[in-house]
Amino acid sequence: MFDGYTSSELMSIFAMQGFAGLSLFSVFVLMALGLAIIFGQMGVINMAHGEFMILGAYTTYLTSGFFQSYLPGFFGGYFFIAMILAFLICAALGALVEWLMIRHLYHRPLDTLLATWGLSLIMQQAYRSIFGAREVGVDLPEWMMGAIQVTDMVDLPINGLFVMVIALSVAVGVYLLMYRSGYGKKVRAVVQNRPMAESVGINSAGIDRATFALGCGIAGIAGAAFTMIGSTGPSSGQAYIV
Repeated sequence: MFDGYTSSELMSIFAMQGFAGLSLFSVFVLMALGLAIIFGQMGVINMAHGEFMILGAYTTYLTSGFFQSYLPGFFGGYFFIAMILAFLICAALGALVEWLMIRHLYHRPLDTLLATWGLSLIMQQAYRSIFGAREVGVDLPEWMMGAIQVTDMVDLPINGLFVMVIALSVAVGVYLLMYRSGYGKKVRAVVQNRPMAESVGINSAGIDRATFALGCGIAGIAGAAFTMIGSTGPSSGQAYIV
């Protein structure tokens, strides 16, 4: 299998494949962050989390097309706008889902599992009806094209590096939010002792809604990052949630 390759060539191939794996791993980190926040706070396994990621990816796709058509001069910075929109849209939908469905199913883990799985099927069909069954991709800005040459035989794609920076930045942001903010103190209080937190005036229902929205919003950012390294289809999120 490796006949004809020198040891330095094999090491270069393994290094570049490993970097590609780390880029994909960064998307998984973002997905896991959102899931961990929701499950840790509410005990809910959100089987539609992958579809929220794909909503973020489609938001990025639409934003890319809009900038290409109407604001070509600002196309180089469209991804930052797309990432913010992906977070806001997914967070808003997450808050709506929590209010309409999830809040009625607390302490019923099997029911929330089935309900969110059903929601994932509805969202997949909605994507298929709106965007079609084919996978779509986004055009990268010029500054994301190309690679950084580490050695004569090892090139690291800039878009992969950018995805890793996004994952690290979001992870640091979540840490600061949870451990260095008033909201984070309320979340930790509700997780540790919900009745006591409510007795001192913390609105646990509002914290639950905000937490579910935050987790879904992070999934939207994961979807935006995913477009940098892969194409998006209606059922792409299932592979990630599994």
